[in-house]
Amino acid sequence: MANIEELHDDTVILIEDMETFRIIDNPLRQRIWHLTRNPRSVGEIAERLGVPPTRLYYHVNMLADAGFLEVVEVRKSGAQLERVYQGRAGTLAPSPEFLESIGDAGKAAHILAGALFDNSRTEVEALLARTFGGEDAFGTLARAVLQLPADDAQRFLDRIEDLAVEMRTASRECDDEGAAIYSFTFAFVPMDPS
Repeated sequence: MANIEELHDDTVILIEDMETFRIIDNPLRQRIWHLTRNPRSVGEIAERLGVPPTRLYYHVNMLADAGFLEVVEVRKSGAQLERVYQGRAGTLAPSPEFLESIGDAGKAAHILAGALFDNSRTEVEALLARTFGGEDAFGTLARAVLQLPADDAQRFLDRIEDLAVEMRTASRECDDEGAAIYSFTFAFVPMDPS
């Protein structure tokens, strides 16, 4: 089950076990979770994704049961009742219990980095395929190598983290239904750990 906490001035879902991690480590379920930053019914999610609603019920129920989504409204839609879902937070992080349950720091790092970068790779490949296919696709991809003293490196990291929190806050406050959803992935790590 996912646990909600406030970390670094942001609401974060803490992943507590491998079963919960596997639920969110799925490209379709991540897209559903991101779309529910604004309250949406399964029909509305399906319309945004361009898929039949019947394809989504299983995934929406799985996300709700794990604590990633909550029902915020039940409304009448014709002769039926329709649930409206909203994501419970905008950021995911492993809990200390999750890391302890894996038991091996190297394995934990491999699992988490793989999940993060596999999803990012899928998104970047789609962007590049659209770009190379002649579409006017918005986005960027870059890799920079910086040589910085420790104080400058810390200042750079702090600015990136502050910007990420600022933009997540703006994203939560966005009420433009037509606004696109963007992915932002970064890794700022020393190339030579020594």
